[in-house]
Amino acid sequence: MLIKELHLENIGSYKDQNLFDLSHQSSQKNVTLIGGENGAGKTTFLNSIKLGLFGCYSYGYKTENDEYYRRVYSYLNAQARKQEQSSFSITIVFSETENYITHTYKFKRSWKVKGQAIKEYFEIMKDGRILNEAETDIQRSRLRELFPPKLFDLCLFDGEEISRIIIENKLASYLRELSTVVFNLDLFNSLEGDLLSYLKQEMDEKQLSALEQEIFSLQNEKKEKTLYIIKIKEQINKSLLRIEELQETYTSIKKDFETHGGLVKEERDKLNEQMRAIEAVRKQNSEKIREFIQTLLPLYLNKDLLVAAKQQIEEEESLTLYKQLEQKLTVERLTEVLKNLSNSLIKEHSATDLQELLLNMLKPNQSDVTYIHRVSPSQRAEVEMVVNALEKETSEKYIDLIDQNKEMLVESQSLRQRMNINDSANEFIEMLNRMEQIKAEIFTLEKAIEESKSELEDKEKELLSLSQLIEAKQKVEEQGNKKRNSFTIAQNLMKLSTEFQKLQHQKKLQQVQIEATQMLNKLMRKHQYIPVIRINPETFEVTLYDQDREIISKETLSAGEKQILLLSLIWAMFKCSGRRVPFIFDTLLGRLDKTHKRNVLVDFIPSCGEQVLILSTNSEVDEDHYKLLKNHVSHRYLLEFNTEKRKTEISHQYFKFEGEEQMR
Repeated sequence: MLIKELHLENIGSYKDQNLFDLSHQSSQKNVTLIGGENGAGKTTFLNSIKLGLFGCYSYGYKTENDEYYRRVYSYLNAQARKQEQSSFSITIVFSETENYITHTYKFKRSWKVKGQAIKEYFEIMKDGRILNEAETDIQRSRLRELFPPKLFDLCLFDGEEISRIIIENKLASYLRELSTVVFNLDLFNSLEGDLLSYLKQEMDEKQLSALEQEIFSLQNEKKEKTLYIIKIKEQINKSLLRIEELQETYTSIKKDFETHGGLVKEERDKLNEQMRAIEAVRKQNSEKIREFIQTLLPLYLNKDLLVAAKQQIEEEESLTLYKQLEQKLTVERLTEVLKNLSNSLIKEHSATDLQELLLNMLKPNQSDVTYIHRVSPSQRAEVEMVVNALEKETSEKYIDLIDQNKEMLVESQSLRQRMNINDSANEFIEMLNRMEQIKAEIFTLEKAIEESKSELEDKEKELLSLSQLIEAKQKVEEQGNKKRNSFTIAQNLMKLSTEFQKLQHQKKLQQVQIEATQMLNKLMRKHQYIPVIRINPETFEVTLYDQDREIISKETLSAGEKQILLLSLIWAMFKCSGRRVPFIFDTLLGRLDKTHKRNVLVDFIPSCGEQVLILSTNSEVDEDHYKLLKNHVSHRYLLEFNTEKRKTEISHQYFKFEGEEQMR
């Protein structure tokens, strides 16, 4: 379906008659650009298309009820409502190809207002012929089947909605819904729903046997378990993605924390341990210094005197021994000794010489030694011990210890200052608290994932057992009832529907992967950064791979890159579906950087299909962006709200810079 014209009569801020020509002039000029500041009427423009096509179905109602009319009443132009003769209408002209023939349809939905009462009128014209009531009902139902309101919503690329899908990690569920609608598989869901309703009715009317009722109940239980398992898997994937986000946030905060001097608990404990080690060494050094000062320092200061005293004591000891031997070793005694030792003739002077030799060996070194100390052996030993201890000590050793303590004191003070700054800074405290919160949340999520996986395993076992039980009972039922009754037919249809949907998803998603990958690499600034995209046909989880076939976490992508990824996937699904639908972009470029904006305008928009509607502010598609796009623009409109007249005025241009450019 391609929209050719939109007529608004007294709708929202569009007073009186307003016409938008949306037809495309050629395949190269497929863009209609609608500019306007916030509040100018862009949202009303979009809502009018949906309301004009689907009426009460656009709000989710199956019939025109009081709530629907209340919403429509508030949607009509307030000034025109005060005038009883005013007309209110939305007219949409569009083309649709049926059996290789293109037809032009004109949907006109109008309202009459009298006081608070409102009545709706609906008319369809096909190729210039007004359809009768029956034909109108058929065509209206056909439109909802071929182009349901949900599909219209999926054709609307709302930048804020896309951002929400990305932020809330709803990509898988969004792709599941998109795939089902775009590939017409929702018709099979409707079929299964109708079959289940039929079987339930049959069971309520007791038209089914006890075995058939049991199978039907088991199948309902199986469906509920299957949906519950899908829900558990989605929750696990959502939790895993959340953990990735939290870990990245934690790493980022920790990096900032460390960069600005903040200390995490582990590092703080490490610094505390370093400070304790430093203080222990300083204490040991201080004790050594204190012991030296209290014991040896006075003696060390008189070391030379002690050495001299030790030498004097030794001399005195030698002198004492000398005098003792001198008294004992008389010439007479030595002569007697020599006679006993040898029978040879002993000269008279031999004993005298021997005495002199022996005494000289013991004689003090100093000839003028006199007694000063006269110490006992134990006192002499104490003096020797002190002197030996002093000879091992040096002043440099304790000076080094004092210098070392000074250096370590400075280091300890620096560590203490870092900790004090860290503990006193509010932003650091907030960072610490945030990191603790993140760790706690990760722990909670990991615990929840473990519990969910355990529950998932149990539920999958239950589902397998239930499936086997249903299969066994179906075989019994088939054997007991050879003819193909309505129950058996409905069962087989549901089986066939389920298998068909599964095969279609697998087949279509393979094509989508290829197309989405090609478009993504056109649009991304990082060329061939993601050469492979895979979509799980059961869970619809998207997995990205790099050139080495390593998985790329989607959380590493920027907000703009995630938006580009989603756009590529949506575009690929529509392309693979072969549907002729208009693509509508509302505030699409808000989160994209300059390069990505350019790529979207140059490579993406022209490839979207036969019709593209872009609603934008002048800050989103500015003068430079407009120059990139204008060769593809067939129609331009500027919406400006006139505060005096309280209505939206339409001009055929796109903001003032275009007029200024033409003047130059």
